[in-house]
Amino acid sequence: MENFKIDVDADGIALITFDVPGRSMNTLTSGVMAEIPQVVERIKTDDAIKGAVLTSGKASGFCAGADLGDMAGGMLAGGSLQEAYDAGWKLNGALRALETCGKPVAAAINGLALGGGLELTLACHYRVVGDSAKIQLGLPEIKVGLFPGGGGTQRLTRLIGVQAAMTAMTAGSSWRPNDAKGAGVVHEVVAAGTEVEAAKAWIKGGGKAVQPWDDKGFKQPGGGPYHPVGIQNFLVGNAMIRKQTYGNYPAATNLMKAVYEGIQVPMDAALRIETRYFIKTLMTPQAQAMIRSLFLSKQELDKGAVRPAGIPQSDPKKVTVIGAGMMGAGIAYVQALAGIETILIDRSQEDADKGKAHVEALLKKRLSRGQLTQEKYDALLASVTATTDYDLIKGSDLVIEAVFENREIKADVTKRAEAQLEGGAVFGSNTSTLPITGLAEASVRPEDFIGIHFFSPVDKMMLVEIILGEKTGEAAIAKSLDYVMKIKKTPIVVNDGRGFYTSRCFGTYVAEGLAMLEEGYAPALIDNLGRATGMPRGPLEMHDDVALDLSVKIAK
Repeated sequence: MENFKIDVDADGIALITFDVPGRSMNTLTSGVMAEIPQVVERIKTDDAIKGAVLTSGKASGFCAGADLGDMAGGMLAGGSLQEAYDAGWKLNGALRALETCGKPVAAAINGLALGGGLELTLACHYRVVGDSAKIQLGLPEIKVGLFPGGGGTQRLTRLIGVQAAMTAMTAGSSWRPNDAKGAGVVHEVVAAGTEVEAAKAWIKGGGKAVQPWDDKGFKQPGGGPYHPVGIQNFLVGNAMIRKQTYGNYPAATNLMKAVYEGIQVPMDAALRIETRYFIKTLMTPQAQAMIRSLFLSKQELDKGAVRPAGIPQSDPKKVTVIGAGMMGAGIAYVQALAGIETILIDRSQEDADKGKAHVEALLKKRLSRGQLTQEKYDALLASVTATTDYDLIKGSDLVIEAVFENREIKADVTKRAEAQLEGGAVFGSNTSTLPITGLAEASVRPEDFIGIHFFSPVDKMMLVEIILGEKTGEAAIAKSLDYVMKIKKTPIVVNDGRGFYTSRCFGTYVAEGLAMLEEGYAPALIDNLGRATGMPRGPLEMHDDVALDLSVKIAK
């Protein structure tokens, strides 16, 4: 086998190491899914094996889930519904065989386990996870228009009850190790690096080779559809899903159908029900569009798919941000996290210090969650210099201005910053509305002038628009993309024009709402209709969110 290595120790415990060659992270590729039945057969038939422990050979994580491009292509390749179902059943059938193999199987989760990765561990009889802030456990498939299709809808529901399971799956949320134990998703949290040892100890201690739902006396936690308490999960859940999705996302509805029908029947039948609804969902245009846009295309962009060819790779070490408001401070924060020395400039030292205080608050939040050590926190905070001194720009690979949306102010900032920059350094404007070609008129080197448009709050919003002015050179494009990828954001490259891509879509949406308001339609109807089209907010309430006077300023 290419993806699994099996070592049997003197106690008869097989250590199964999951390690997909040539990849930094394990995923459930077609090759992996083809080998899982072989692993199960070896555990089941090898008399020397008394039990098994499944772990990852990757330092980066346990398993990030299915390879969606590979999976979707494989399941839909034949074109017929039966062929799609058969392809979809492969993983479910293999995992069912694992949990009924007759020997105790434990998962030693030594990294993040998401989607199919968590489903793989749920098919094990016992789950041990390392105590690390970097580890997440969850079923996030809903975020790409799908729902768990490897037994997750049935096993998680039987483990923690309908309400908790549906809440987690419809939100696509994840648990940290101790939260997962508290929720009942894993059995044990141990010191990082001791997961395998703890899993083997469970087997040596007489670990049971039967899942709870295969015991004759099993009862659904919280009750099922015909339980006086359990039925409320579906009555209320139905309404909540409708409220949240407006019927635009078949995955959410099909997920609830799979859970509702599945928990009324034995596990083998339940898994077949899940597979049918999963394939039905996968075949919808909504799911296929979301997989393409939010997974496949995003992956390509994150790897620099639109980067100009032939330009040497750059690695920005020092970046100046001019404007220490919420936007500028947010940019400074993500830069610091990426290990970039940051100069944060504002008109007064007080304003600059306020910007650094915002960076400090965000870093403290990570420190309190155990995501940073005190030493790392101190180093990151020290890497941000709050100042009014433009001389400190010297040596910067890139400057980003995040000042007020005013041409004169931006022109002044451009001239003062460029006077300190060396040749080849890039000047980026974070403007959301003013065309880059016009702003570049203030630059003495427009070939190095580009738009780098972040979204607020910067620490949470992953998209960055790279906007090309009329004279922007390819080297500036490449360096800007290298910078965006270093701070772990997703870049899209767009041509110049008022509003660029995102603000143009946003502006059109709001303008249509205002036009309807002017024509006499009730505001509630306008906003409800906006949400029904799939937007997170109605056009009028969204207009309120960003401030009504901003539209006036932009228009002027």
